[in-house]
Amino acid sequence: MRAVVVFTLVYTLVLLAYGLWVGSPLTLLYTGINVGLFILFGILHIWARWPVHALWAVSLVGLGNMLGGVLLVDGDALYMAQVLGPIRYDKIFHAVAGAAMVVIAWEAMKRWSDGLHHIGGQLLLTWLVVMGGGAVVEIAELIGSVLSDVSVGDYANNAFDLVANGVGATVGVAVAWWAEGPRAFLAKSIRI
Repeated sequence: MRAVVVFTLVYTLVLLAYGLWVGSPLTLLYTGINVGLFILFGILHIWARWPVHALWAVSLVGLGNMLGGVLLVDGDALYMAQVLGPIRYDKIFHAVAGAAMVVIAWEAMKRWSDGLHHIGGQLLLTWLVVMGGGAVVEIAELIGSVLSDVSVGDYANNAFDLVANGVGATVGVAVAWWAEGPRAFLAKSIRI
């Protein structure tokens, strides 16, 4: 766990320094958001006791978020850059973050169910938790854009972010199902 904490602190400080050095306008905002989220996940870790691979997922999502808000590409934040044809980094990040957050939700659900779970129900709840988390982010973005000069997009942007979250969460749940074992899923799901 120490390696995750050190990695997270290092990239946070490096990107904070970079953003201040180049005058990236969202540096303090995204640094504050990430620090707040890391504190939240630290508190949740007391109850969830995530395994190290889930903590790495949290850290890497934080890295992607800070890169998106702080790194400048042609004078704009990376979030605005087109990386796959017309698809912006923002949408790619939302899909990848949705898949990564499945790891966090899945591991917490497994721990909290104490091994007594219906895998189909756990997969559905995991998907719903990730989508709910994504919806909270979009609500916060919308409120932030209404109450300040900082805008990450309009309603359509929020809707497409939710679609990207859904794609990532669906892929993540499919991978979790595959990792758990399709036969185990079918055996547990078909019990009469």
